[in-house]
Amino acid sequence: MSLKLDPTTSIHRRLLILLLPPLALLMVAGGFADYRASMVFMRTAYDQSLADAAFAQAALLKVVDGRIYAQLPLQPQPLAHAYRAEKFYYSIWGPDHILITGNPQLPAASAGEGNLTYADAWLGSHRIRVVTYRVATAAGVATVNVAETTSRREAARHFILTSTWLMDFILVDSTLLLVWIGVRYGLKPLLAVRGQIESRSPRELRPLDTTEVPAEVRPLVDALNGLFEVLREAARAQRQFVADAAHQLRTPIAGLVGHLELLTQDPAAAELESRLCMLRDGMSRVAHSANQLLALARAEPSANLADRFQDTDLVPLVERVIERNVDRSVKARLDLGADLDAASVAGSAWLIEDLLGNLVDNALNYTPAGGHVTVRCGGGQSAPYLEVEDDGPGIPEAERGRVRQRFYRLPGSQGHGCGLGLAIVEEIAGLHRAGVTIDAGAGGHGTRIRVQFPALRAASQGKTANTVTP
Repeated sequence: MSLKLDPTTSIHRRLLILLLPPLALLMVAGGFADYRASMVFMRTAYDQSLADAAFAQAALLKVVDGRIYAQLPLQPQPLAHAYRAEKFYYSIWGPDHILITGNPQLPAASAGEGNLTYADAWLGSHRIRVVTYRVATAAGVATVNVAETTSRREAARHFILTSTWLMDFILVDSTLLLVWIGVRYGLKPLLAVRGQIESRSPRELRPLDTTEVPAEVRPLVDALNGLFEVLREAARAQRQFVADAAHQLRTPIAGLVGHLELLTQDPAAAELESRLCMLRDGMSRVAHSANQLLALARAEPSANLADRFQDTDLVPLVERVIERNVDRSVKARLDLGADLDAASVAGSAWLIEDLLGNLVDNALNYTPAGGHVTVRCGGGQSAPYLEVEDDGPGIPEAERGRVRQRFYRLPGSQGHGCGLGLAIVEEIAGLHRAGVTIDAGAGGHGTRIRVQFPALRAASQGKTANTVTP
């Protein structure tokens, strides 16, 4: 029968559960062995006491005119007084099985190799222990029988049995306690390693401190540190690739869009203006899609394992995003405004700026001319948030879960997005342990998307400020 343990059971409890059955078996075996050994010594001691009484009785025998006599009084008073609940009996028989004195009903032990033999017997309703001593005299062999009831022996047996099991039980409990204490203090360095891991962010990859790690655990910690190093290098390589790809894609696409702009303004290309405008718009969409894909790659958790999270003020971040989109909003005849209160979060400033940029980009894409887009931040350090509200067509409640998926666009959408904006927002929010809610705007019109960040102090304590040395 195998003992199955819950994987979540602590090491201390697991060890105690595993040790309890063998220790219980050892307690039973040890208790039985101790009890048997004690009973042998006790039986020998009490039998020796009976033998001494028989020797004392034999010493009182006298032979007169060829007959054996016993001197009076023949009462074993010291024995009788030794244990009040005990009863003692004796009998002395002559050579011809003639009773000299004592109880004639007292049985004798069977003859053996020596002069002294023992037996267990019954005398009436009393269980007795009998010793028979055969002594040679001038008148022949006299037989001295001395017996006692087993009250003392039973009392001693119960005492030995109780004390043996009690001591074994105390010994097992003490052993388990000592094991628990030893394991608890022995695992302190390992618990310190666990504390290091629990106190850091899942994205924090600095090596674990090995100064106080036991030699048995050091290979495990070294392996973890090696894994952290590999992950840190992989994250660095991925970020470098994303940066290189962004540079290699953006530069030629931006050049093509610029050339197409110049061509549409060249009088010699007037006949091709409509086609050039279509090509320019297509290239603009390609540029937008490339930027969105690169932003999504940057927002992937694996690309941000070695990133730094620092205290970030949301107000200047919002101002930068609005400033970048002012010309676009004017051109689209949209009212782009802001409602800013002080707010700070623990995070990556450039990722949060990407998050807000995508929210504003979506709002500007889908809000018709003459509409309003409002960017808000606030909540201080206890409940910081970012919010973008527009009075566009809105997102039906049944679709608010699906629009978070990659490449999903609402049926009949008029904008030019590629379905990645809210997916990027979800990725970046997840990295910052923030929640994204999608609701209708004021009066039930339009869309209001809020990103609720954790409190700055709680985020700093829970993630140890997420500061990593790449």
